[in-house]
Order: sequence, then C-alpha cells, then structure tokens
Amino acid sequence: MIPRDHPRYRSLVARERLARCAREGVVALEGLAAHGRGEAFDYLIGEKTTRSAALAERTAAAMLLSARHAVISVNGNTAALAAAEIAALQRASGADIEVNLFHRTEERMEQII
Repeated sequence: MIPRDHPRYRSLVARERLARCAREGVVALEGLAAHGRGEAFDYLIGEKTTRSAALAERTAAAMLLSARHAVISVNGNTAALAAAEIAALQRASGADIEVNLFHRTEERMEQII
C-alpha cells in the first residue's frame, strides 16, 4: 500500500497499474520503458506543465473538435491508465477510437477493446 501523502503517490500508483496490466497482457513490456522515459522528463522539468505543453493541449482539443473525422488513437498504456478519460473524451468530442499497437497480438487487441 502506497501512502497517499507520499510525494510520488500518483506516479507510484500509475507504475503499479502498468505493471499489473503488463502481467495481464494489456501493456507490452516495452510500454513500461516508454512510460519510464516520460517520467524521466517529468523529473527534469520539475513535474509542471510547461507553457508550450499547455498550448499544445488546447490546440489538440480545438483540432479534435473541429475535425471532420476525428480519431483518438489508443495504445496499451493509454488503455491501462486512462480508459475512463478516453471514453469521456470520445463522448464529448464524437471522435472514433482506434487501437493502435506496435506489439500487436489478438489477445492484446481484445483486452484493450
């Protein structure tokens, strides 16, 4: 059990969830390394959203809402960490969702869908 007051609580919870999903086959082992690389950048920038990242987020939202045929592309890590959020984004935007896996197996596809 990770104490809620731990300074890295959210990061550790995400890591545990990814590890569990890797054991279940939803996340590819390579996805664990990819997540770790992203967290390393979080450390380097002080775990704050940069101005350019916030602008990119708003720009992506505007493009998603204005697209003629918007598609949200989901991989194993996204499914493991943000399935409910992706579903809410899909409902809000009307976009289609695609599962896009580099390490693709039928079993992973079924689990993610």
